[in-house]
Amino acid sequence: MNEPLNYRLNQQTSAVYPGAHPGQMVGAGQLFKRHAPLLASPDPRRIDLRASVLDPFNGYRVRVYQQQSTVNVTLIADLSASMCYDGTFNKRQTLVQLLLALSASARSLGDSFGFIGCADKLHSDWMLPAGHHAGSVALLAKKLQTTRFSGKASALAQAARYLPGNRALVFWASDFHLPFAQVRETLSALQGHDVVPVVLWDAREVDDWPDWRFVTLQDMENGATRTLLMRPQLRQKIQAAYAQRQRDLKNCFRGFGVEPLFLTAGFNATTINRYFQQRIA
Repeated sequence: MNEPLNYRLNQQTSAVYPGAHPGQMVGAGQLFKRHAPLLASPDPRRIDLRASVLDPFNGYRVRVYQQQSTVNVTLIADLSASMCYDGTFNKRQTLVQLLLALSASARSLGDSFGFIGCADKLHSDWMLPAGHHAGSVALLAKKLQTTRFSGKASALAQAARYLPGNRALVFWASDFHLPFAQVRETLSALQGHDVVPVVLWDAREVDDWPDWRFVTLQDMENGATRTLLMRPQLRQKIQAAYAQRQRDLKNCFRGFGVEPLFLTAGFNATTINRYFQQRIA
């Protein structure tokens, strides 16, 4: 059995529907929140006799509990050409596994799930409104596996317009080979939501370089090629550039109060669950 994803918001959800996450609403629940006058919460079964005796106005006091509520979960996916990179792990396959795992976990918790795929433009073929639709997710997963992505993810910042009105849990999956201006623009547009940037990298991008050999590199998004003489010094320079890129991405995300999740060995539910455990520690 696949390990479920134990995601959660970084604050209480404001949704009114009962679910599995700590909410701001009061109602059926097990976590005591406060006392309230009987007139404000007319449920005689929850009268607290001790609190009522101590009430200076001689009124009945009722125990009020915090309601567990639902969460809207949305996966925003970078569908640019670089996401078709096939190294030790296939980025597109990792994206599909993340899609299926999030959808299954949301369905098991009673949460709604949606998907927004971003290429040069937003297209209805890559959009799934928030809801409970296992069949549509399965069809979308098959389409993602067979479609060759192209171009750049220029429409990322526009995805925020299609998110639910209430605060949602937004997974933003990309390799983040994007200009920092575009990353900041998208984060600014998503500030009303709880964002989890999922950085899909592959160890082969960093380490799979020969010491001495001519290599031809191709930009997957514009098709431009370049031939280089790979040597130890250049290899170290590339590895150092990736390490610096990782630091810069972390600093960029943290500037918006967001902690990135790096998946460098394909999809791993344990890594994702550990991320959420550390986030609330």
